[in-house]
Parts: sequence; structure tokens; C-alpha cells
Amino acid sequence: MLDNDGYVSETNATNIFLVKKGRVLTPHADYCLPGITRATIMELVVKEKFELVERRISLSEFHAADEEHGHNKNRNMALIKTGTWPSFVQPA
Repeated sequence: MLDNDGYVSETNATNIFLVKKGRVLTPHADYCLPGITRATIMELVVKEKFELVERRISLSEFHAADEEHGHNKNRNMALIKTGTWPSFVQPA
């Protein structure tokens, strides 16, 4: 889903995380739910020493990402585009 300005915000059921050139990107929480699962993933990314960037993400940047992931409390992780995600957030 896109926010009012046309930037990626979230899907209808998950928060979005991208991997681009070794950095983990996620949209600002201005137009998405800043829930517990999102916060936990963000904490784990930082704890494992990955660079976390929270900012606006264009649709073209989303499509050009190395990896795209969606997360929610009910489904754990939904891989949107293939790639190697850090092992600490892989579903059991």
C-alpha cells in the first residue's frame, strides 16, 4: 500500500522491510502500524549490527530492492522477493 504521497507504507496485513546493498530499510511509521512485531524486528536488526534505515521508500526503489519482506504477528515472516535474510528473523 502507498501513503498519501505515493510512497510505500505497508501491505494490508504486514509491515515492510527491504534489503538494499546490505542495509535494512523500512518506511517511517507515519502511515503504518508501529506495532510490537515491527519494533522487535527493528531491535533485532540493530542488535545484530545491520544498518537500519527508517525513511520514505518509493515504489521504484521497492521494486529494485535486493530483498523484500513482510512481517506480522500472525504469519511471522512473508518473503516477498527472494534473497538471504539474517537468520535471526527466519520463521521457525
